[in-house]
Amino acid sequence: MKRFSIFLIVVVLIVSMVGCGNSGGDNGGNGGNGSNGGDNGESYTLTVDSTAGGAVAVNNVTIPGKAIFTYDAGTVVSLNATPDSGYQFVKWTGDVGTVDDVHDSEIIITVNGNYSIMANFEIPPPVQYSLTIFSTAGGSVTTPGEGRFTYDEGIMVNLVAKPTSGYKFAKWTGDVENIADINATSTNITMNGNYYIAANFRDIPCTGLG
Repeated sequence: MKRFSIFLIVVVLIVSMVGCGNSGGDNGGNGGNGSNGGDNGESYTLTVDSTAGGAVAVNNVTIPGKAIFTYDAGTVVSLNATPDSGYQFVKWTGDVGTVDDVHDSEIIITVNGNYSIMANFEIPPPVQYSLTIFSTAGGSVTTPGEGRFTYDEGIMVNLVAKPTSGYKFAKWTGDVENIADINATSTNITMNGNYYIAANFRDIPCTGLG
């Protein structure tokens, strides 16, 4: 009986030791999966392109045309659009929901999805100025006429003043710094600003009979 009791005690001890060993093994496996969680992080693509007239630098590296990059989720990427000579940057288009200002040539993007973004460039429209022309009594401006006209910067505009009967042309007045000859009825003005000019006439004195 005593031997049987000792045998039971030994069996119980062995079973207990085996149970503890299995429990420890399971906990160790779960811990390993947790430490490898970063290996399962998401990554996304960022496609960058541009229209004709400029290029884009991604993280300060200029790319030759369209390029596709892969980033871990949450990566912050800088984009800088630089226009070619004779062009200007317009805006960013595409997946611009995270862009603060689409009209800013330098932006940053936090990559939290698959994004495609394009830098848009254009030839800038010409600068334009207004030319307002009027005349005093005794004549009119026949070329280009009287009123307000709009011209591209640098354009040379012909001016022709015509007196009526009994009057003669005196001179051009107003913003006359770019008029070729202020004393000529037919002259021109170069448009480098907004100008107001007037054609001035005066009457021809009557000659008394002797």
